Amino acid sequence: MTGPNQQGIQRECEALSIAYARAVDFRDYEGFVLLFAENGVLDVGQPLEGRAAIKAAMEKRPDKLRSRHVLTNIFIDVVDERNARGISYLTLYRHIGEESLSENPINFDGPAAVGHYEDKFVLTDTGWCFSSKKLHFAFRNDRKF
Repeated sequence: MTGPNQQGIQRECEALSIAYARAVDFRDYEGFVLLFAENGVLDVGQPLEGRAAIKAAMEKRPDKLRSRHVLTNIFIDVVDERNARGISYLTLYRHIGEESLSENPINFDGPAAVGHYEDKFVLTDTGWCFSSKKLHFAFRNDRKF
C-alpha cells in the first residue's frame, strides 16, 4: 500500500506507540487498556489476553515503581487498510523504591533495559488499536527488576 492513506495509517500507529509509553509511565491505566483491541494481547514476559487481563496486571504495578519508556526507531509497515505491523526500539529507565513516591529526580546509573516491541495493529470501530504487543529484550540490568 502506498499514498496518503498509508501515511495516515503510519502516523496513527506511531501515535499509538507513543501513547503506550505515556500511559504506562504516568499510570493512566484506563487509557492504557483502551490502546488495545478488546481481545488484544500484551506480552512483556507473560502473555495477557484481553483488556480485563491487561488492566488487572497494570493495576498490580507497585506505587514505588517509576519508569520511563523511551521509544525510538519506530517503523510501521502497513499491511492493508485495517492491519499494520511494526517495531519500536525501547530504552527503559526504572526505579523501585521510596524515592519514586516523590516528584524529585532520582539518581540512577543507566537504563534498566534496551530492546524492542514487536507490534500488530488493527483498525477497530473506535480507531487503531494494538492487536498484539510483544517485548523483546536485547540488554537487561537485572538489578533494576
